[in-house]
Amino acid sequence: MSENTINLTISGIISETKDIPKEEYDNFDTMVKNYIDETQGVLTSIKINGKEIPLNYYNEIKGAFFEGGESVELEFSSKKEVLKDLIKQGFEYIDKLQTNLENISKEVLMNTEEGHKMLNSIAEGFEALLNILSQVTEYTENKLYNEEDLEKIKDVVTTIVKAQEDQDYLEVSDIIDFDLPEVIKIFEQGFKEADRILNGKTN
Repeated sequence: MSENTINLTISGIISETKDIPKEEYDNFDTMVKNYIDETQGVLTSIKINGKEIPLNYYNEIKGAFFEGGESVELEFSSKKEVLKDLIKQGFEYIDKLQTNLENISKEVLMNTEEGHKMLNSIAEGFEALLNILSQVTEYTENKLYNEEDLEKIKDVVTTIVKAQEDQDYLEVSDIIDFDLPEVIKIFEQGFKEADRILNGKTN
């Protein structure tokens, strides 16, 4: 391969392998955006010179420019398939949370380090679940929860954080026992609706 070209392989929605001039794209981000526009998909895999690059490193490499001689492999998947995979992961998280509620409540009440980790994990998990539902809403233009449900989720998370700061572990334990199951049910219904809508969407 010439030092003046980049060997580019695209897979997923479209498949092609070609050598392109190193100055064809200003930087890595420009290349990716060009193929996002072309495929109307989502970037799901990056390999540079045979090395897998985690997607969460994207911001660190997006401004990189090409010197020539590089091998770049990019995979683009349809938004629908990516969202369906995220919904599957969401259901798995919800099931795991429901299974562990009693144990979480006990750990919190005993004020263990594990209990604190679990609470932080729940707050992060809820944020991730909301983000998935938000992406499905944007893609399908169907709202999956109402404002009252959203406020309920936010209130519970805020109360957990405050009670944790106040070291009121009895209150946190009560929230886990009585409020969290309701919030989980809201998420479960939202994800069921998201799954139903996506499976009925043809494009």
